[in-house]
Amino acid sequence: MDKIDLILAELSPLMGKHDTESVKRKKELFAWLKEHNTEENKVKVQIFFDKEMQEMAQGIENLRKQIDAEKYKILPLSYIAKNYFGKSTSWLLQRINGYKVRGKSYSLTDEQKNIFNNAVKEVAEKISSVKLV
Repeated sequence: MDKIDLILAELSPLMGKHDTESVKRKKELFAWLKEHNTEENKVKVQIFFDKEMQEMAQGIENLRKQIDAEKYKILPLSYIAKNYFGKSTSWLLQRINGYKVRGKSYSLTDEQKNIFNNAVKEVAEKISSVKLV
């Protein structure tokens, strides 16, 4: 396996992460890619990013399929965004719907999907415990 293949394999799981350590490592990997910018490497990088974008688009499509219009209307997205992510409703909507922000589409990372799923479960439990007496 070529060095470029190793670099791209390491870069792939870091793409959706924004923690300090991941961002630092991504910068190092991008610096290496810039330094070794041969025609062969450009082709491999282009294929890599095309694949990453396709996977992200598929993830967004899957999210939209899972949350039908009726469920989407009743989800307390502002509550989930604020209390589980510490973010705005717009931030969560951008990721669920794959909206472009400053020319870049965003989606939820696997970790964020787990947080979202747990949030929906907890909210459902809270709502189901409400009773009028």
